[in-house]
Order: sequence, then C-alpha cells, then structure tokens
Amino acid sequence: MKVIDRSGRLFGKISIIDVLVILVVIALAGGLYVKNNRPHTGTSTTTQTITYQVLVEGAENYLKENIHVGDKVYDLTYSSGGSPLGEITDIEEQPGSKMATFTDGTMGRAPVEDGVNLLLTIQGEGLVNDKGYSLNRVYDLGVNAARTYYTKYAEFDITVTNIF
Repeated sequence: MKVIDRSGRLFGKISIIDVLVILVVIALAGGLYVKNNRPHTGTSTTTQTITYQVLVEGAENYLKENIHVGDKVYDLTYSSGGSPLGEITDIEEQPGSKMATFTDGTMGRAPVEDGVNLLLTIQGEGLVNDKGYSLNRVYDLGVNAARTYYTKYAEFDITVTNIF
C-alpha cells in the first residue's frame, strides 16, 4: 500500500490538501490561545505625584491677581491628553525681573516696573522613569522648558525651574 495514491489521497482515505488545511487551522488556533491566555508582564505602570516649580517672570498686577492656589493648569500648545497638568499648591512672590540685553551688548537681569516674579509650585500625576518625567503619560516635563500655561482666568509664560 502506497502512502499517497494517484488521486493525492493519504493512505487512500484523505486528501493531502485537506491534511494541510487542518494543520494550518490547528496552528492558528494554538497561536490565538497563546496570545490571549499567557500572562502579561511589564505592561502595568502606576502613576505617582510629581511636584514641580515654574517661574513666571515680570507678571503684572492683573495677572498676579488671577492666579490662585487650587487653580488647575493646562498647556494648549503641547499635548497633555486634554487633562490638567496639575494644580497650583503654592505661590511665592519675588521682586520682578526679566532677562534683558543692555546697550553694551551684554545680557543680564533687569528689574521690571509694576511687576513681580511668581514661583508657582504645581502638583500633577505622571510617570517617573530613567528617561524623565511625563505628566498624564504623554506630556514630557524637563527643567528649563519654556512653555505657555493657562488657568481658568489667566495665560502666562513659564520656565520650569525644579522637579521634585
């Protein structure tokens, strides 16, 4: 008795094509089972509280009066997933100054009339790893980053000065 006869049947009973189709279906079913039933590792991450400070230079009085502890801050330019980047927990008022270019071509800090510097402490939720800080899992945060932040009643330019 031959293994494959003239009609292409295995042992004269089943077609070799049918055997190949059955083997492919079994392999696909096994792959689906393994994909859906094996334990996942390393995919769960937990967020933690990130506290950071930003400096608002030369804030005029009307701006100072519209930034309050408890305000949520946003950045419309860089994606933050639509969520706030955190909440202002402390506001420290300092003498107003800005970087300026003097007539001799040098740069330095110059006082600002009718303005103050505001050091805002903000707390937000995010990820901390060896690559840095990410608020809301998508908003990268780094020291010396210059951004424009918004609250419900104010828009102001900031520089990140410290991350805890």
